[in-house]
Amino acid sequence: MNRSFFAFLIVSLASLCIAAEPKPSELEQQGISAMRAGEYQQAEELFRSLIELRPESFVGHYNLAAAHSMQGETEPAIASISNALALGFSDRMQLERDPDLANLRSSDFFAQLMEQWGALIEARRQSDIKLLKGLIKRGLEERTDKTNRLELLSAHDETATDQAHNELHMIADWAEVELFEGLRTFDLEDSPWIVVVLPDRAGFMSWAVTIFGPGVQGSISSVGGAYEHQNRRLVAQDLGATLRHEFVHVLHWRDMNRLGQAHAAWVQEGLASLIEDYDMRGDRPVPVPSWRTNIVKRQLEANRLPSIEELTRIEMNAFTAKRPLAQYAQARTLMLWLLDTRKLDVFYDHYCAHYSDDRTGYQSLLAATGLDEQQLDERYREWVGRLETVPETGGDLSATLGIEIENGSGDGVVVKALPGNARSRTGLRLGSVITHVNARPTRDLFELIRVLGDYGPGQTVTLHHRRGKLHATSDVTLLGR
Repeated sequence: MNRSFFAFLIVSLASLCIAAEPKPSELEQQGISAMRAGEYQQAEELFRSLIELRPESFVGHYNLAAAHSMQGETEPAIASISNALALGFSDRMQLERDPDLANLRSSDFFAQLMEQWGALIEARRQSDIKLLKGLIKRGLEERTDKTNRLELLSAHDETATDQAHNELHMIADWAEVELFEGLRTFDLEDSPWIVVVLPDRAGFMSWAVTIFGPGVQGSISSVGGAYEHQNRRLVAQDLGATLRHEFVHVLHWRDMNRLGQAHAAWVQEGLASLIEDYDMRGDRPVPVPSWRTNIVKRQLEANRLPSIEELTRIEMNAFTAKRPLAQYAQARTLMLWLLDTRKLDVFYDHYCAHYSDDRTGYQSLLAATGLDEQQLDERYREWVGRLETVPETGGDLSATLGIEIENGSGDGVVVKALPGNARSRTGLRLGSVITHVNARPTRDLFELIRVLGDYGPGQTVTLHHRRGKLHATSDVTLLGR
């Protein structure tokens, strides 16, 4: 694999509009360019400067090891790769494939490292668990998922944690059937464990400040979480869309590592966004239209929807920094169209097989659909025009619960007011948290409103709710607006 792949091993900020630190990224890119040009001494100097700026990151040390290896400097290469491993590098396939490490791989050190790889991964797992438990001050719930190599640390109660764990299992099964079929037979034994952390608000704030800096405190309500691929950890403030989105990033990065690829921004974010909103059909989740597809419909109606080719050519930094709501909405809607027309798996397989020919994925879209460039946009736009508009606010609903609610701490919406006889009619109390309606998750206001949009006045629904750690259900007849 060429050196450009490693440049993509950056934190996946799927729900955020945070610009990367310019100077370290510039140094890294300059070092990689120097490596490509065979200027290994210059690359070495650039990577040393990168280490000075980011001493806590393994990226500079890994790249420095590559520069030493290409100069035949085995001992310095060993020292640098050892530093990278100590700081958390844990991608065995990258070590085995990177051509810049060929000299290092011929050493006794490398042979011994491969023999001890299992112990290294286990030590990393235990270290990460110990470190990340610090984000949960009380009420820690732990789950170990050997099938998916996950460690789940949760500040939510036992019931909510089990629900989250079961949903992750369901999403993994869905993703392996619909998308990442190769992961079914891929041996994860040498892969690092992923630590999924669902902290309380204080723990989440502590993590967010560490990752995004003190400035994030003023906008913490808009930060749902992130998957840090370098550190193999997923932190989410909610058990709904954010957790689902970032967990698909976990699965997708595993598949990209397996293939030695780093997919286009719209592919990564479109796939991750796809399962944010779903309904169950039997025992399978099925992605459905959402507030994101509403954005695309409005763009289409205003004649401001970019072409598919334009979307596919947006680089990751621009994707997350410039009009991110529109970019994410467009990527999810395009993926939903492919899924609805039964072309999603065809597209993904073709894209992976022809990645070196076209990293944008545009040619794979043409091949998978059998359409030319004009037809591709025409068919897609016709489909978007036929999509239903999903309720986004209480004013869009024909039926309501007859109570006042607001977003909660991540596992549901909180009852704010119970006018009239609502307390006896609904079985709710002030501060009750509504987690499901008819067993459908309602982890935030967007999700609750979307779910209630499927029901009319006079219909009875079963609410799943909790007060503290006490979970209960109650049947409620919906009121007309």
